[in-house]
Amino acid sequence: MNGDRVIGGYALRRLLGRGGMGEVHLAATPTGGLAAVKVIHPALARDPAFRRRFEREVAAARRVARFCTAPVLDAGIDGDVAYLVTEYVKGPDLAQAVHDQGPLSGGNLEALAVGIATALSAIHGAGVIHRDLKPSNVLLSPLGPRVIDFGIAQLVDNDSLASQAILGTPVFMAPEQVRGEVLTPAADVFAWGGVIAFAGTGRLPFGGGAPGEVLYRITQEGPRLDGLDEGIRGLVERALAKDARLRPTAQQLLADLVGGTRLATATEVVERTWTGTEAADLRPDPQPGRPDPRPGAAPADVRSSQQGAAGSPHRAADPARGPVAAAQGEHRRWPWIVGAIVIILAVAAAAVPGLWRVSWPYEARFGDAWAIGSSEGGSARQAGSGYELTVKPGWRLWKSAPRQEPEGGVIVSAKAALEEGSGEYGVWCHGSALSGDRYEFGVSDSGNVTIVKRRTGTRSKTLYGPASTHGAAVDRIVAECGQSRGKVTLRMWLNERLVTEVSDADEPYGPSEAGVYAASSATGSIRVRFDSFALMPVGG
Repeated sequence: MNGDRVIGGYALRRLLGRGGMGEVHLAATPTGGLAAVKVIHPALARDPAFRRRFEREVAAARRVARFCTAPVLDAGIDGDVAYLVTEYVKGPDLAQAVHDQGPLSGGNLEALAVGIATALSAIHGAGVIHRDLKPSNVLLSPLGPRVIDFGIAQLVDNDSLASQAILGTPVFMAPEQVRGEVLTPAADVFAWGGVIAFAGTGRLPFGGGAPGEVLYRITQEGPRLDGLDEGIRGLVERALAKDARLRPTAQQLLADLVGGTRLATATEVVERTWTGTEAADLRPDPQPGRPDPRPGAAPADVRSSQQGAAGSPHRAADPARGPVAAAQGEHRRWPWIVGAIVIILAVAAAAVPGLWRVSWPYEARFGDAWAIGSSEGGSARQAGSGYELTVKPGWRLWKSAPRQEPEGGVIVSAKAALEEGSGEYGVWCHGSALSGDRYEFGVSDSGNVTIVKRRTGTRSKTLYGPASTHGAAVDRIVAECGQSRGKVTLRMWLNERLVTEVSDADEPYGPSEAGVYAASSATGSIRVRFDSFALMPVGG
């Protein structure tokens, strides 16, 4: 990566797009992963008022659950440059996709509607309003739509003048946004209606032309929805109501679309829609020496349409059950969408709400979706029935299990053996292999144990240790991340003995991913073999 510009520890590889606030770059993370880094214009970053707003918005964005979004992974100010790091999303944006492929219909359109509504539910649940939802801010990843760019999001209760400013893209603004009124999440629901209308017809719902003309039509005229599938048209019309009080909430959109199933189920329906054979065939093969960039793996340098982050653009048999839940028939597929799958899955989800509940415990088969391959820091490979991490001097590798943590707390266990070298190894929870956020429970080659809270780009915080203990040729490491009001309780066992219990109440991490890790010493490499790995809910 010689010649790469480095900001906040992220090596910028390629410009993805430019916008009013700055540039977005594809970047390599300090651990060898990929991320999208928004670099704010220095003139803005030097403004003390902007810095305060930036810090406030980052804190709000970090609270957004990862359902159908590109989550914020890191942020900071490096000299005169403020930067915001989000998950890197492969795939075109919706505006480009409609331009290239034409409008969506049937199950394809309904899956998109569910995905964006799910994202808005997560955003609003964190007390944030997006304010600039538009087709170029919806990326069509192999796992479903991802809503990006919270660069102008404000806290719902923020009563500053900025909250009353006319921000956003005129053609998808809500009437109250045009009038400069204080906004509520209903403004995003209006934008959802406009985006779905565009996706289903290929036209802007209030037409184009001069901004003043568009803004007038938004406030005074009805949307043009001819050609939009009847199964979803009624819901779009409600979302585009001039009176914000008459619009459904994002959660009500989901209830109408998928028959009242829970948010996680809606997300799973969307992701299953996007993960058919055709979608898999379109995923680029990793370049030589660069592993698959899925969560838990180091990156392949593939194309993306994440420039939107820079601020760039079937009929229902029973409508009462919702357009997705009642959809039937055969439809044209887009290359990356398998529309028929969502119909079958959503009907089943509406009829049997618990259908997609996962079973516990999860016990790893390391050949089943665990990341393998090499990166600058080392390699991960299957080793018989086990999983082996080899880490180069001075590096740290962590890999995600292909199963999300349960809500309410998780117990992570693994059997691990130091095969060669010096350093530490163990398990982690409440984190992400892409972001670097996680709680690590480690054992060193010298027999010391630690619990460390890590976040990429900032100094790690040791919550316990290092403390001496008795290791074994094969160590059984068990960690618990328990949820409670305003804090996370962390417990660690080594070889069936309780080591310690500590708590973290300083912006504690919540349920997300868990996995294994190994870290070498500064002067030598390390090779660690994991013979087992399991996840189970606390109390389960």
